[in-house]
Parts: sequence; C-alpha cells; structure tokens
Amino acid sequence: MKREKSFRLAGSCWLITLSILLASTTSQAQNYQAPYTPPLNKRPIRSLPIRDTGVEEKLVQLALQNVSYDAITRLITIAKYKVKQEKNSWFDLLTLSSQFNDQSFKHYSANSSIAYIYPKYFYGITIPIGTIVSKGGQVKAAKEEVKIAEDNQIDLALKLRTDVLSKYKNWRVSNSLVLLERQVADDIHAAFLQMEKRFNDGSVTIEAYSESSRSYSMEMTKLLNYQLQADLQKLEIEQVIGVRLESVIN
Repeated sequence: MKREKSFRLAGSCWLITLSILLASTTSQAQNYQAPYTPPLNKRPIRSLPIRDTGVEEKLVQLALQNVSYDAITRLITIAKYKVKQEKNSWFDLLTLSSQFNDQSFKHYSANSSIAYIYPKYFYGITIPIGTIVSKGGQVKAAKEEVKIAEDNQIDLALKLRTDVLSKYKNWRVSNSLVLLERQVADDIHAAFLQMEKRFNDGSVTIEAYSESSRSYSMEMTKLLNYQLQADLQKLEIEQVIGVRLESVIN
C-alpha cells in the first residue's frame, strides 16, 4: 500500500514537471514574433523607391558595397545570432539529478510492524521559474538590438547616398568651371600672343605688355586651381565607390 502511494507520488511529480515544461514551451510559442521587417520607408536605400539618373544610381549601388556598409550589415547578423542564443539559453537553467538507493527497501517502526517502503531510484529536476520568466525580457531586448542595427544600416545607406551624390555634383560643377576657365585662359592667351607680337614690333609699351602677361598668368593659376579641385573631388568619389569614376560615367 505504501509502495503504491510512493509510486503515485513520484508519478504526480513527473506530471507536474512535464506540465511546467509544456506551459513554458507554449508560452514561448505564443510570444514568438516573426522576423523584423522594416516598413517601406525605412528599408535600405537599395530597396527604397528612390531612383536617380543612370550614373547616380550606379554610384549609389557602388557606395553600398563600401566596407563600412558591409560592416554594419554584419552587425545585424551578429544581433540575430544573439536572439537565437537567448532563445536557446533557457535550457541551460534546467538541472536533472538522479540517485540510487542501495539500502534496504523495508524499514519497520520500533512500535509497530508497519513497513515503510523507500524507493530504489530518486529522480529530480530543478527549474528556476523566476529566471526562466525573466528570459523573455532578455529575448525581447536582443530583438530590439536587431531593430537598432537595421535602423543604423538604413541611416548609413542614406548617408552614403548623400555623400557620394554630393561629391559627384560638386565634381561636375568643378569640371564646368574648369571648362569655362580654360576658354577664358585661351582667349587671354591669344590676346597675350598678339600683345607680345606688337611689343616685339615696338608698337606697344612694356607696361602694356607686362599687364597682359600678368593677366594671362592669373588666369592660368585659376585654371590650375580649378583643375586641382576637380581632381581631388574625383579621388574622393573613387574612395567611396571603390572603382575609377571613368568606368561609371563612360
């Protein structure tokens, strides 16, 4: 009779344990959230409905292959791994134990002949309920880190687009200034050659010749400065896109 009650008690303990595990698993299933997908207006620039000119679109796509953008993409992957790690770490909190009783199974009371039956095997499981419940908050925090990493990716994509297109537009303006200044320099150079010829003929004074020479020198200095500015801007663009600019615009 006592043995039967002992087995019933052991069976009840296992049922309670299984019920707690099932309840925990069901709770996690109910709290499961689908992977975070940014809304349309918060997705990386490659999927945004923003379209530039053909050259500008190529520049943006090349900029999104920049190592800095690739690094922040990897941060998203790491954040997702952390979510999986938090979801699976609650199993580490469970502790299973077993014990073998090698003593006599019967023990008689000193005042009666009633036998007390002791089970031969002891099994146990330790479930820190409070810690398991708090795991839900840690999983949610890990999911928020994924969202933050994705938002940072979007922000960087927009900054890269602004950076590369700003550099490209500045470079185009500088190129236009170079062309305009070259035309002015050519005109002044032609005037200077005429002045030099007339000076050699003795028809103009040395002061007029010197003034013409200074004007030509000043325009050539402007032209060189504009050309230098355009070349430096071109190098900055190529630093972002990783290829020569001529391969994109030609």
